[in-house]
Amino acid sequence: MGKRWKPYRVGIYRLGVLGDQAVATWRDAEGRHRVRLGKASSENEARRFLDTFAHQAARQVATDSGATVGGIWTAYRKDREADGKQVAAFDWNWKALRATFADLAPEYVTAELCRSYAASRLSEGVQAGTVWTELTRLRSALNWAAKRRLIGWPPPYVWVPTKPAARERVLTDDEVDRLLAGCTMPHVRLFVTLALCTGARSSALLELTWDRVDLDAGTIDLRRPEPVNPLTKKVRKGRAIVPMNATARAVLSQAKAEALSDHVIEWNGGPIKKIRKGFEEACRRAGLEGVTPHDLRRTAATWADEAGIDPQRIARLLGHANVASGEAYRHPRPEALRQAAEVLDLRKRVRTK
Repeated sequence: MGKRWKPYRVGIYRLGVLGDQAVATWRDAEGRHRVRLGKASSENEARRFLDTFAHQAARQVATDSGATVGGIWTAYRKDREADGKQVAAFDWNWKALRATFADLAPEYVTAELCRSYAASRLSEGVQAGTVWTELTRLRSALNWAAKRRLIGWPPPYVWVPTKPAARERVLTDDEVDRLLAGCTMPHVRLFVTLALCTGARSSALLELTWDRVDLDAGTIDLRRPEPVNPLTKKVRKGRAIVPMNATARAVLSQAKAEALSDHVIEWNGGPIKKIRKGFEEACRRAGLEGVTPHDLRRTAATWADEAGIDPQRIARLLGHANVASGEAYRHPRPEALRQAAEVLDLRKRVRTK
């Protein structure tokens, strides 16, 4: 009796066995086909034979038809850019996706291939959230092509791993003290201070100019001054006019007196596009790992929530259109939940005999 292997397929190709040879079988418009893949010493080796054969066949089909995932991605990226989207992230995602998917015809994108891609990326130490983003963006590109009738409907099924839980990193008071002490560069310290004092996004602070800082009225206008282009679909994240607290006023007054440009956060007499490098250096000095600039916004929102500020007011402070949008930013720390936990204490609620 010949070998018996568990059912395995890649796209239209099924794994079979003929004597001591692993074979690929499939059916198309021309009928049923069978190709010997080679002598396999194990079931896993036979599966690798089929993976290689299917991938090579998919590349050939894509070459013959002229329709490849790479071509679709290029068109999708161009359309997103025309709508005003920031495509830098698209380029980073494609850098990872290209080797596996670029030369394939769309119909050869399968759940098995996507799972294999995800497993490979995770084995390289890539974060699960990054893999989720890459495959989700691939799915969006193929769905976009199908809706525009560039490929058939329905679009290929792109398997995507479970989305990781949202970050909940909130700095403790001690960690904030250490972070500020680690900010040896004035512009980094100013950024960290304003981020905690306003709850503003990094981009809003880096784009802030002095004409929108009113020291007399004590307000900071984080809104973008330029009008929206009606020919794009660029989504603008909400921004607010926030009042200055005493700390914000003090650091802004000092920065204004020493300003060399129109931008509040400046370096070498000019604006800054990214703060991550300087921020990471400050975290390293403070002994903090895994902290990002966006965690400062989450920390500020949590402080306001723990102080009992109305959720609607917190949402307005963060520039959100509704209360629900701000829920993801408020993460009460265990100590702040102690009062709620005390209410659940059975010794105080149930009289035992």
